[in-house]
Amino acid sequence: MCQTASPTRPATNRSAWFLSAAASRRGPASHAVRRAVALFLLLLPACVFIPAARAQTPMDLGMTFTQQRSKFVGSSSTDFFYLRGATVDFAYSPFHGFGPVASFNGLAVTNLRTQIDIHQASFMGGGRYTYSLGHISPTIWTRRGSIFGEGLVGITMATAGDYPSGQHLVSNASGFTYAFGGGINYNIYHRFELRLMSHYFITDLPNGGTNQQKNIQVSAGVNWHFGN
Repeated sequence: MCQTASPTRPATNRSAWFLSAAASRRGPASHAVRRAVALFLLLLPACVFIPAARAQTPMDLGMTFTQQRSKFVGSSSTDFFYLRGATVDFAYSPFHGFGPVASFNGLAVTNLRTQIDIHQASFMGGGRYTYSLGHISPTIWTRRGSIFGEGLVGITMATAGDYPSGQHLVSNASGFTYAFGGGINYNIYHRFELRLMSHYFITDLPNGGTNQQKNIQVSAGVNWHFGN
């Protein structure tokens, strides 16, 4: 009996010591978890309030069909060609109608003079001022629309075309881009609006002369308005 009981007590003591040590190790972690949960519960009302506040700030997401009038280098003043594509832009107006805007523009033309294809993509950012035309009633769903003006700067990347580089013509080129213009959003239903806009669009791509193209863009499409 003594030989059987004596090994058992140390084992029991060792097990109790191990469990107490493990519990002590878990103690700080459990306290940390409880503090994290308490902090989350305290911040939860603020987290609920922040999206509601952001929803009041006017934001616009526009998607339009775009046509650009360009001119052949060294040709007559009436020798134009047209590129067609799409424009996607997002504007955020937190300061009484003023705010940043980002725009992506992709244009192309094929079989120009039976042998030339031109593909261009422009990435731009800048500032926009939007003037609200008001509401028929106080609700957001009865907005009349808005008018906006903007200035953009960025880069245009051409992936197809004929661009001089030394003594050769290359199909790829890039250059700074500037755009100035504006448009109008006309409310149709809830957040859905029709959009018309136009820009004076300047690209600095190599052309063997001024290395600058002065174009006119006209766009039409839709806009989704968020906020007041």
